[in-house]
Amino acid sequence: MSRVKYGVFFRVFFVFSLMSSSVQGQSVKRVCDTIHYEFIQNKIIIPVTVNGVTVKYIVDTGGQTGTDWENAQKMGAVGTGASTSISDLNDKRQRYQIAEVRDVWLSPNYQLNKMKTMVLPVIESFRSLGVVGILGGEVFAQSVVTFDAREKIMVINYPYRPDRLKVTDGMEMFGNDSHHPVVNMDFGGVEKKVVFDTGADGFLLMNSSSFEDIETSGKGKKVARAFGINGIGLEGVSHPVEIDKVNVEEMIIAGKKFSNVESLISDRGALIVGIDLLKYGKVVIDYMRNRFYFFPFDVGVTDMRGMSKIWNVGILPINERFEITTVWDSMKDVVSFGDQVIDINGTDITGFPMSQPEIDRVMNAIEGDVAYIVILKDGKKKKVEIRRE
Repeated sequence: MSRVKYGVFFRVFFVFSLMSSSVQGQSVKRVCDTIHYEFIQNKIIIPVTVNGVTVKYIVDTGGQTGTDWENAQKMGAVGTGASTSISDLNDKRQRYQIAEVRDVWLSPNYQLNKMKTMVLPVIESFRSLGVVGILGGEVFAQSVVTFDAREKIMVINYPYRPDRLKVTDGMEMFGNDSHHPVVNMDFGGVEKKVVFDTGADGFLLMNSSSFEDIETSGKGKKVARAFGINGIGLEGVSHPVEIDKVNVEEMIIAGKKFSNVESLISDRGALIVGIDLLKYGKVVIDYMRNRFYFFPFDVGVTDMRGMSKIWNVGILPINERFEITTVWDSMKDVVSFGDQVIDINGTDITGFPMSQPEIDRVMNAIEGDVAYIVILKDGKKKKVEIRRE
């Protein structure tokens, strides 16, 4: 990945205690629709019309469909009496009511008569992106979806596969009620099940247990350490923890080899390949036949060394201000966890809304690997150099 954003603002990976299919009543006719999507803050955003109301959703193959309550009301959502308990990126659990909306058009010819959705609180991060929620894989359960990042398009095929796409060319996708695309990947001889998650920033997010196996095999090592917060989930921020950055010597997906893949370690249950996979090839998910395809843009080995640089401090909205919430070892004698940040590389952020995407936008716009921040501590301003490492 060109940049792993370790604080993913709502992330992005949900663990479900209850999940039900939201695709019902799909009309039987041949569909091949191309959707030109927006790509904002590493999120795929598409227009959707629900009961005559046109809105925008994030496409999140690793999540479950959810809509903020204000827009769910506008869509005429009706409660089902059911609820689901989910964990956000910080493993904070919450139960949300399930509602049903009707007459959902995901593309000009792909319609769902009904769609089930979690009813979510109004989330500032969603508002800043201009979206009302997320679309999980279950809404595409009766289709074949192609992601082409070079063209910024999704193609929906139903009920047939795209022309010249052979079942034998794909990988087995381990089906489950969540409709998450789970496939086997090889990490230097260590095989692991991985979720392809378009809602997750970056290329690879390891979990602790998987990395231990890779490290034991001699194919991985820890390269840096930090202390900080994983990010802002649906239920707020997590407690600060020790964070490791690791290097994995080899990763193979559908025959395509990546070397020197860097990742942050998460204690969450899933091993994730995120949105940055689309930088290196097309992905096709055949939800109906449980097949996953990856067609790389380049056939040789891709060296990922230096492709996952991250800033050596993390900044998030905390306590109605912006604070340093992650400190990597190279900065532990320069700044402190909780220091207030008032300026990022010449941009005064004191008037910004309390939104992680706003900070991400400023940080991502910085050219080069060196910048500065201004912190305010004990009434005094201090200019500090920061780096991508």
